[in-house]
Amino acid sequence: MKIKFLIPITFLFLCFGCSVDSNDNTQDFKQETAQIFQWHLINVSGGFVGVDIDYDMDTIIWVFNVDSVGSGSIEIQNNNTDDTLEDAFDTGVYSVSIPVYDAQSILFVNGDEFAGVLTPTDDDLVLNTNITSRGNIGSDGFVYTFKRKVIIVN
Repeated sequence: MKIKFLIPITFLFLCFGCSVDSNDNTQDFKQETAQIFQWHLINVSGGFVGVDIDYDMDTIIWVFNVDSVGSGSIEIQNNNTDDTLEDAFDTGVYSVSIPVYDAQSILFVNGDEFAGVLTPTDDDLVLNTNITSRGNIGSDGFVYTFKRKVIIVN
């Protein structure tokens, strides 16, 4: 029974999966593009004194490079020149993991717990340092709000 399905599939693969033309025709080559998803920090709020800091797009950029289980790295480009403003991390590449604890994703940076991830959308990401892996919810941590920007690379 299974052989009835394998023969047509094998035939289609052989006919359409191989090229008879051995010429090296570079005019038919189509350049592939890739997308880079940048997360731009646009607001930091909270903390013990209750800050509310707005950042312009392109000031602080985070680019995640994680696998399907949430392990990988994050590249941060921090162009904030005011050291008195909360902006999380300096420019650099950091290791990250995003395990889930009781249905709550937690971002770890360089092995240290950083923040709870609040339901990211296609355009927004919120990291809340008040949410921990132990289920505790604090009140004097920071909330980082990001906007996504898609860069097309040829």
